[in-house]
Formats: sequence, structure tokens, C-alpha cells
Amino acid sequence: MAHNMITVILPTYNSAHMVCDTLKSVLASTFTDYEILIVDDGSTDNTSEVIKPFLKDQRVQYIYQENKGLAGARNTGILNAKGTYLVFLDADDLITPEKLEIQSKYLDKHPNIDLVYSNSQWFIEDDFNDTQPVDFPVYTGNVLDYLTFGNFMHVNSIMVRKRAVMKAGLFDESLKELEDWDLWLRMAFNDSEFGFTPGILSKVRIRKGSMTSNQQRMNSTMVRVMEKTISNVRDKYHAGRPIMIKLYHSLAIYKLKANQKKGYLSFLIQTARQQGKKFVPVLIKQSIKYFFYPFFRENKTTREIEKIWKQ
Repeated sequence: MAHNMITVILPTYNSAHMVCDTLKSVLASTFTDYEILIVDDGSTDNTSEVIKPFLKDQRVQYIYQENKGLAGARNTGILNAKGTYLVFLDADDLITPEKLEIQSKYLDKHPNIDLVYSNSQWFIEDDFNDTQPVDFPVYTGNVLDYLTFGNFMHVNSIMVRKRAVMKAGLFDESLKELEDWDLWLRMAFNDSEFGFTPGILSKVRIRKGSMTSNQQRMNSTMVRVMEKTISNVRDKYHAGRPIMIKLYHSLAIYKLKANQKKGYLSFLIQTARQQGKKFVPVLIKQSIKYFFYPFFRENKTTREIEKIWKQ
């Protein structure tokens, strides 16, 4: 059975001390029909020097561009990709040797699935053996109802069809984080179905001050992504539809988590007037949380990351 080529898109910015380990993790893959696009997003360190030995492999290509941010670097990779399937691998993370083979076979076998993801694992700083499990829920098929309330997939755990990404409109370059969640949401609204391959196929590095560990900033961006999503789909789904109730419920949750309390009760009341009686339970629940906010602030991801640092 013929298989489809994979493009591994590896954006990097001043990550010379980590990118070689990331490249080695791809080159150790049991699946061999792939290309690696290293997109150097305006690095000022010695990235271009440390990756030179890897360019001897014809599957590895190097693209330099002026700094556009992570989303812009990924988009450059997408637009230059020859593969049918895409993998997004940040320069500080790793994949296992089996990932490309397992997930490409899954997509080959399930033409109705546009995106497949797996379990992943955290490792601490530069110690690949100092690991922590990632306890995210698993949802498959039409995941819109679940994805509305937050991202449950690490970006490097995913393999996705290029055509589905192009249809959804690439990554939003105005977002500095959670650009992956924003894209998956747009794909889900395009009726893309999601699949899952069990087992740990990717590893995510945790560093102090990294995007992964800055939950407060993430919460603020979650508000922005939800507001953008609601604006994009408001004309398609009339007020009171279950998906609109879920979107506004999610927005209400993340406004509190981001400590955006000014005008919060007015926002809930106005939304209830627009969305009707189906939003009333959300109004009551979130109003209670508003007054008892300190008891509801932490989420599971925040607790897990803080536990890692305390250890």
C-alpha cells in the first residue's frame, strides 16, 4: 500500500542549544519518507552553524526569515511543505521513533480523519529522563463540544492533513500563544474529525518562563481566541444554539481565570439576554464563581506544572 509523505515543520528562534536534539529525534524515526523544514525565525545565535551537519541529509532543509513569531514560522513551513501530512515540532521538544510511522498509517487507514494526536510526556529542562505524565482527556470524532472549553492536545503530538490546514486558513500570526488551539477550533468548525493513537509519541520540554508554564498569560489569550471564534461563527449559528451557549460559557470561564472581572456581571446578563433562557444556568454558575473566585482559580494544568517546580 502506497504511503503519503510527511513534512516535519521545525520552527526555531535562538534555540541552538536544543534544536540538535530535536532534529536527532526526527532522524531516528522508523518511517523514512519525510522532509524536515527548519524555519529559522530570525535567530541571532549560532543556530545556522549547529544545524549545518544535518543539512547533508537531503531530507533536511533550512529556511531563514526575519522574525515573524511562532505562528508565522509555522506558516512558512506549511507553504513550503511537500508532504501530504504535517507535523509541527518546536525546537525544544522531541518525538519518539515510532510517531511518524504510527500516525501516518492511521491517517492512511482513516481517510475521514483530518487530524490524529497521541499521548505526550513532559520532561524537565535538559534532563530527558526527568519526566512527568501528561494527564489530558481524550476525545475523538467531532470534538467541537470539548475543544470549545480548551485545548487537550500538545501541538507536537499531532499529525494533520495539509489540505485541512489550508482550508482552515493556516495559523493566526497575530496570536503569540495558543495559535494551535485557534487553528484546531477552525478545523472543527469546518467539520474536520479528529483521531487518537494511544501511547506516548512526543515529549514536551518544561522550562521556567516558557509558554507552556505561563498559565496566566494563556488564560488572557484564551479569552481572545474565544472572542475571535464567536465573532467568526455568530452569523452561522443563531442565538441560543447549543454551540453558542458553549462558546459563551467558555468565554465566561476564561474571563474569570484571566482575572477580567471588570464588567463581568454585566457581560453575563447581556449574554443571557442575547442567548435566551438556555444561558441562565451558566449565568448563575459563573455569578457564584465570580463572588468566590479565589476558590476556583487553579486548573489542572496549572496544578501539575506548579507541582513539577516544587519537586
